[in-house]
Amino acid sequence: MTPQQKALGSASDFRSRLKAARKNADLTQDELVAIAGCSAVTLSKLETGVNRPTYETLVALAYALDVSPNELTGWDRGPDTQGDASTRERVNRLTLLAAKLTPEWIDQLIAIAEKASKSDGG
Repeated sequence: MTPQQKALGSASDFRSRLKAARKNADLTQDELVAIAGCSAVTLSKLETGVNRPTYETLVALAYALDVSPNELTGWDRGPDTQGDASTRERVNRLTLLAAKLTPEWIDQLIAIAEKASKSDGG
């Protein structure tokens, strides 16, 4: 996959990562707008994928959500998540939650995921 293809994929998944980060922070759109200092229209268009963020908006949202811009852009993401938008959103939310866990909890989640993938034939 070329860097341009990766960038396009990252841009198309931005909306689900943003929405997952907002839900993970337990914020409504209105609350995030107030914290980040962007307009409600801007946030709505970002979460629906109509628009892409400017650099300033991306960084403001990252600060407001207490995540790195890398998490919102998918830069740190491992292999592409497969499945529908709902699955991608849940995996993105799980990734954000896991980043806040202790190493012991992360080890337990890995063990559970490995066991589940073996039992599912994956």
